[in-house]
Amino acid sequence: MGLTWEILVQKNVPARMRDGTTLMSDVYRPAGEGEYPVLLTRLPYGKDLPRDATYFDPIKAAGAGYIVVVQDVRGRYASGGEFVPFVNEYEDGYDTVEWAARLPGSDGSVGMFGLSYFGKTQWQAAVMQPPSLKSMVPGVTWGNHLNGAQMRGGVQEVGLIHYWAQAAIAPDRLFRKYRKEPEKIGEKLPELVGVIDAILAGGGHDVLPLSGLPNPDGLVPFVRGGLERGVDDPSWDYLKMDDKYGRVDAPTFHIGGWYDCFIGETLRQYGAMKVRSSEAGMRPPRLLVGPWVHADFGSTFGDLDFGLGSMGAFVDYRGDLTDRHLRWLDATLKGDETALEAAPPVQIFVMGENRWRGYDEWPPPGSYTEDWHLRGGGELSREAGSSGEGPDTYDYDPKDPVPTLGGPTLLAPIHRPGARDQRDIERRPDVLTYTSEPLTEDYTVLGPVYATLFASSSAPDTDFVARLVDVYPDGRAIGLCDGIVRASARESYPAPGVINPTTPSPIEPGEVYEYCVDLWATGNTFKVGHRLRVEVTSSSHPRWERNLNTGESAVHSDRSEVARQAVFHDSGRPSRVTLTVVRG
Repeated sequence: MGLTWEILVQKNVPARMRDGTTLMSDVYRPAGEGEYPVLLTRLPYGKDLPRDATYFDPIKAAGAGYIVVVQDVRGRYASGGEFVPFVNEYEDGYDTVEWAARLPGSDGSVGMFGLSYFGKTQWQAAVMQPPSLKSMVPGVTWGNHLNGAQMRGGVQEVGLIHYWAQAAIAPDRLFRKYRKEPEKIGEKLPELVGVIDAILAGGGHDVLPLSGLPNPDGLVPFVRGGLERGVDDPSWDYLKMDDKYGRVDAPTFHIGGWYDCFIGETLRQYGAMKVRSSEAGMRPPRLLVGPWVHADFGSTFGDLDFGLGSMGAFVDYRGDLTDRHLRWLDATLKGDETALEAAPPVQIFVMGENRWRGYDEWPPPGSYTEDWHLRGGGELSREAGSSGEGPDTYDYDPKDPVPTLGGPTLLAPIHRPGARDQRDIERRPDVLTYTSEPLTEDYTVLGPVYATLFASSSAPDTDFVARLVDVYPDGRAIGLCDGIVRASARESYPAPGVINPTTPSPIEPGEVYEYCVDLWATGNTFKVGHRLRVEVTSSSHPRWERNLNTGESAVHSDRSEVARQAVFHDSGRPSRVTLTVVRG
């Protein structure tokens, strides 16, 4: 990639949308004469605020021969209009792509980039099929709000939503609301700061009913609006991408992290675009997954460090994540196919052995599934239980939920996502553990993971959580991936990766039901001497909304009951975890 050493930056360049609203962008461009492809991102977090240059550096991209556009979405920071999360990003995305294609110095082709919310803005623009959109790099993002953004397994992502809305969205809304009355900002700001400080200190989520979650000055009404909408609410159809990927004409490069709160959706998106590219004769998608947490591409997450080569600043010592973007964009926008020759289409960081592996596609060719069965006495075995094995039981009390301890979360930093030792929660009586014998050879799990639980409850509705854990010879129990399912939403999540929203139905107390708990996926080698472990419980607070065990909504009720839970693992009801395994 040849570099242009003089860069011009244009601030607050206006773009007029179809309804007359003006959105503002900063534009980075090479100073030299010529025509260049345009790279566009659209975000709600302030185009003028610092971004992670390791992930994508607009100055470096402009120096490599691109015009880079960073836009505030509607109703945020410098842009006009009213911000309603995600609602206007379809039309505004289309209009901005076509506006960007006509910028002075543009060669008419546009690529999009960005992570999280501004990964979702890529998908929403792309399904509108703007003619000038020729390439995409959606990072750590999602397509279906019912699979990790708003809900997971039918359970509200209260911790994520409340933290995001108050810490990331509310401050700008306050300043915009009173920009003509600055004295009122001083009056209103302390209450908002108090709420944010409580969240950052690890609290602020314990309110019941959830309608009582603080919302200073009514700045984020969409939080309660989202909590009010069940899994079967038809309004989610407008925002989901599941039935829209077939309309995406731009090739895609997907970036994810094993401990990212959207890794399940990142992998689903890759799979959808693999199908789309095959059917439409498009360039196949590419995939890069590190050991990262949400929007953090370092090497230390939780209790483990995965080495310098795992970092987004180095990526297997072959350049940073900006370089990875530019190689893909050079191929898809400039026709330089040599840019992609140095790396395989799929690059996956395998934890445990702490190295990158390359594959032609995902899941890895030659991978297969293997069941590990929950057994009596806390055993985890390749052999199913006998007909005489009795169930394991525990009591779940919503007033004393199991605390969230690491994992693929997006919570306040004090909760520390990533590879955390689970021994503190495993000592609780409301957490069942099932552990294998020490391994006599390395065992690599690389792909989808899900649990099948045969369980009963004394409650008319409850939740079940499953977690896969790597147990070290010294006793450390490092969580890898987990998932949750609400009993009343079991028919909406019938199989791993399948979301089919249906009207929730209560369960019959004492009756045994089969539940699928989608743990999404992981990439980990369990080393010789390590053991596999599966945890089963019914809560993870403050990450997920607590089920009250009454059948009543936690949005409107604070009445709870203790539920007696039973997990069955006899030959007729073989509770198990299913792993995707590769040899060698």
